[in-house]
Amino acid sequence: MLLKTKFIQQLRTSFPGLQNKPLENLVSDNLLSPFVVELPPEALTQAQDFIQNIFSVRELPAYKAQLQSQIDSHGLVDPGNKSIMMSYDFHLDESNTLKLIEINTNASFLGLGVEMYKTHQLPLPVADFSYEEIRQSILTEMHLFGKTPSEPLQIVTTDETPESQRLYAEFLLYHELFQSWGWKSKILDYREVFEKSSPDFIYNRHTDFFLSSALSLPLKEKFLNKAACFSPNPYEYLLLADKNRMVEWSQANFFEGLGLSGAASESLRKHIPRAIDLSPENKDAIWSQRKKYFFKPMNAFGSKQSYRGSTVSRKTFEALPLNETLAQEYVLAPEGEHLTPEGPQKFKYDLRCYAYQGRLQMMLARLYQGQVTNLQTPYGGFAPVSFRPV
Repeated sequence: MLLKTKFIQQLRTSFPGLQNKPLENLVSDNLLSPFVVELPPEALTQAQDFIQNIFSVRELPAYKAQLQSQIDSHGLVDPGNKSIMMSYDFHLDESNTLKLIEINTNASFLGLGVEMYKTHQLPLPVADFSYEEIRQSILTEMHLFGKTPSEPLQIVTTDETPESQRLYAEFLLYHELFQSWGWKSKILDYREVFEKSSPDFIYNRHTDFFLSSALSLPLKEKFLNKAACFSPNPYEYLLLADKNRMVEWSQANFFEGLGLSGAASESLRKHIPRAIDLSPENKDAIWSQRKKYFFKPMNAFGSKQSYRGSTVSRKTFEALPLNETLAQEYVLAPEGEHLTPEGPQKFKYDLRCYAYQGRLQMMLARLYQGQVTNLQTPYGGFAPVSFRPV
């Protein structure tokens, strides 16, 4: 049986409400890889340690004070809560050290990832994680937000035209999951959330991270007025996922300046590649060292308009927006060979580590060929991970 067919069957077994949904059209042929990525066991430990440590930095009053001018410039306030189901994406270097690629507050595929592991009949990397933890994290968010939810909790999953999103199947999964807990669930376009519902909680997958576009401003007003608990939200994005953080974190003595010990600072820094904001002052120097860098927009997501320095043309480089482009130290993606029906092929991969607050919840891999992850590579896509025996 094809993996896609088995996966859809698993989704419908776990969530009977999906029986009549057109999952065959919603699950792309290259969404899942048939392979399993084998990792050294220390990869899981490193991921948990980094997530716990960087979240402890996020909690420091000195850290928030240092970012206050940026918080003000975006017109944000602290809503009290954090962000559910976010991810930390890594490469694994030649010494088996995780190197941070980026942080995503609105990461996809946690729910689908759980079902992927079931399809492969493999244990989850974090053995004690379950859907119940998602429920508890949402209730924790409401507590931190400072409001008692209605009974039943009114929850909305939102994005731009959700039904057209590549992973709309995951929105349907969460809708069924939320309903199984007795909650009132809706999936709505971000422009219709408060027209068609009165939510307690908004699971926000919209990628206008600061809610700064003209069409997002009504939603931002609701966020600022605490009309509902937004998770993820713009404040958490600024503290952890804004690519300017990568620039600051890679600077000498940044963590020490917040009061962290040298040992704690070095523990974080070994996982954070050097990152620079491309500017008129450093543009020529960075061009001369371009092979050391990977270029990507400060305010985009995924692999949009991203370029490896060793292959970028001078014309493309000159067109990169100054003060809006991140030049990040290039860390070679790990690579493994897998046997396909066409013979042995090599696939690169990165690791996506899901978390809530300082807790690692799950890990999976994304296999691909070419420059960046694309979910278009035959036999590539999301894949489970396993750990070599010690």
